Amino acid sequence: MANRFRNSHICVAERIRTGSFVRALRNPFAILLAFILLFSCASASAAEDKETNQNGSKLTLPSYVMDGMVLQQNKITTLNGSTAKSMSGKTVSVTLRGGKNQYNASSRISKAGTFSVQLPKIKGSLTQYTMKFMVAGTMVKTVNDVYVGNLFIASGQSNMEINYNDYFKSDSLFKTSTSLHYTRNDIPRSINDKYVHFLSPNKVLNTKDYPLRDFEKSWLSATGDDVNYLGYIPQYFAQQLRKQYPNIPIGFIQAAWGGTAISRHIKGGDIYKSCIAPLQGLAVAGALWYQGEDDSASMDLALRYDISFATLVNDYRNLFNDATLPFLYVQLARYDGYGYIYDTIVRNAQLGILSNPVVASHKNLGMTVSIDTDKGTPKAIHPLGKEIVAQRMANQWIAMNEHKAVPSGPLPKEAHLDTNDKSTAIITFQEGTAVKLQAKRPNYTTSATIDNIANATNTPLSGFQVADGDGAMHNATATITGSTLRIHSDEVKRVSQIQYLWQSNPSCLSIVYNGSNLPLSPFTLNVNQ
Repeated sequence: MANRFRNSHICVAERIRTGSFVRALRNPFAILLAFILLFSCASASAAEDKETNQNGSKLTLPSYVMDGMVLQQNKITTLNGSTAKSMSGKTVSVTLRGGKNQYNASSRISKAGTFSVQLPKIKGSLTQYTMKFMVAGTMVKTVNDVYVGNLFIASGQSNMEINYNDYFKSDSLFKTSTSLHYTRNDIPRSINDKYVHFLSPNKVLNTKDYPLRDFEKSWLSATGDDVNYLGYIPQYFAQQLRKQYPNIPIGFIQAAWGGTAISRHIKGGDIYKSCIAPLQGLAVAGALWYQGEDDSASMDLALRYDISFATLVNDYRNLFNDATLPFLYVQLARYDGYGYIYDTIVRNAQLGILSNPVVASHKNLGMTVSIDTDKGTPKAIHPLGKEIVAQRMANQWIAMNEHKAVPSGPLPKEAHLDTNDKSTAIITFQEGTAVKLQAKRPNYTTSATIDNIANATNTPLSGFQVADGDGAMHNATATITGSTLRIHSDEVKRVSQIQYLWQSNPSCLSIVYNGSNLPLSPFTLNVNQ
């Protein structure tokens, strides 16, 4: 009977659409029948809506479960929620339907009214899914425009968070963000891609759920004005992945917060509790991290950065239940401003994470050196070159995803004295990272791109210093010899330590690159005696 009623309503609607129903309305009986059918259908629809909120069957789900969300492909996603305790023992069911595909999952409700539904592994595609939740057979929630693709966490502080609306839109924001060291014409252009969706957090603390902004009634797409809330690094990272995998959508959950120390982002910190912990159960493709400026403001914080950062990597991987989750991070850029005077120590700690024993696994760790990416704007705490940084990070993730060697600049392994000359030390590098070493001059102009980031030069390598036993640093020369560097100074009798680009804003007239056009990281290295 119900099916016949729905069919009658569809028939009436079709006749109205085609115009044949208008002719039928010449019959008074037909007019009466039409109003009865339409009114009954509307009443039935209202009754169905009312039913979903009765009998304690209404769900409480994480805030990020809403229209436009992106689920991680090829991984199990867990959705935790709750309903009335009176529903204990009954079943929550989830159906994900799109195109010819349908996926189902269910969970029994506990005595406390909680449940945990595990969505199966699904291959990513441009298919739009509808996700429906049922409690004890009653439909209670529908989430539309759900995609399955690659989902990333973008966290850290302002250089990860920086976007147009929050940092550049008004004149006052622009002045604060740039200190007028570059112009509006230099600001990166936003992408336009409806298959990139994201959430950007509201800056509130002590929440049990991921904090949304008032305008986030659904996940935002990287189109129109909405994209201007997405950080430039996530934007350009997504753009590179969409070029490589055009049939795979990208999702971002932003958890970056300008002006924050790393201690607030690790387990126990307030930002971790508010913006990361509520994401437990989600599966993700990786994490992007750019932070450290605040920790370079004091010697104490800078010296603790290595252990704090190692802890953070472990925390993220534990939360997202992936021991080798790709973790891509940016080493601090050049800076010629006030306050952050210990950034050399933080940079060295960031380099050290690649081999730090506190990190549970060094697989799928990728550091992007940014010392050559600022386009000549080191006086700005938010330097340009975000698209170059993002492309380097994307290249690393793609390599991890395809189980290939991860692109990296030369990574120092050790230094030892020349057997014939104690005032000379030889630096060796991690296998595969020092192929085709060469001297190049970075392109520090606003026209710089990843393709013209540096040019070959005959200018002698710069930025090297050495110390002997007294610890005093002296300028040194550097010569490329195959896949090694020879460092020498006439001012020391026995080299005990080597530093490279060991300034907040080092002069980079001629620096070391490898054949992948990636620069040698700033470092300090003790010499094996």
